[in-house]
Amino acid sequence: MYDFISQPNPAVMSTVASDGRPVSVQIVYLAEDAGHILLSIASGNSRGGRLQHLREDPRMSLTVLKNDDWTEAVTVLGTAVEFFDDKDLQIIDAMTTHYFGAPYAIRNPRTAVRVRIDEWTEHSNAMFRINKAGEGETVG
Repeated sequence: MYDFISQPNPAVMSTVASDGRPVSVQIVYLAEDAGHILLSIASGNSRGGRLQHLREDPRMSLTVLKNDDWTEAVTVLGTAVEFFDDKDLQIIDAMTTHYFGAPYAIRNPRTAVRVRIDEWTEHSNAMFRINKAGEGETVG
């Protein structure tokens, strides 16, 4: 799972709005280690209010699609466990360099979010694997 999410693959993050509806948006991220991912979100009003959503309800999902074959994917269920200033935009620059080969062009304040990976599901064509606390179950 870590090797897959460490690649610069497209991803969609879903959060829960204050009224309970799901909100999804495309996003870049970094796999920090096997147990955490990092996000960098505009500190002001951002697309879909995702920073506010995570502060109100830290549960989120991130679906990472394989760049050249969207039938292969990993969905991470996680919890936002830390919010901090993305000083000097180092985190967003690392993300956009990882994905696009260059630092982020817009130099506005951002908030970094550390997300703990609680479980993940691996998707490959018709098969998927659900993993919790290091255990897996294959379902076809």
